[in-house]
Amino acid sequence: MNISRAANIGQEGGGGEKVRPLSEDGMRVGDVMTSSVVSVEASDKAYDAVLKMINRDIGSVVVKRNGIVLGIITKGDVLRNIVKAGIDPRKTTSADVMSKPVVTVEQNATIESASRLMTEYSVSKLPVMNDGELVGIITSSDIIRAEPMQVGYLQELMKARFVPHRRSR
Repeated sequence: MNISRAANIGQEGGGGEKVRPLSEDGMRVGDVMTSSVVSVEASDKAYDAVLKMINRDIGSVVVKRNGIVLGIITKGDVLRNIVKAGIDPRKTTSADVMSKPVVTVEQNATIESASRLMTEYSVSKLPVMNDGELVGIITSSDIIRAEPMQVGYLQELMKARFVPHRRSR
């Protein structure tokens, strides 16, 4: 199953399984997303992606190839796939360290649907699509600020993602 397509909520037409929004009422992803999404090309060095994240004080960059969304690089990806792995970010591409397949959401999907997607796939950031084009990004923080009633869904996400750190002696 192609998670990117199967998890794309609210899209009309096209291939893959479509999941309808749970509620036709309510706030939409497009109402609260950040439209100034930062992206890198798959062939760009991971170092350049990390610099963009640092210089713009953001937690992720979307990875594209020829305008098509392929994946996402988050702070966690940097720590796991570069730092912990001992990889030189100047010698590896963004495609090599990105999370994939990417889970996306349509701009017209409900906030509730986006929250459920985040919980189901254990992600906290979703690239936002409109007719196959990247138009923004929505994070769990965006949802909490906009619609605090979604906190319950997102608490489940946090439980799934939280792993206590043990101190070395």
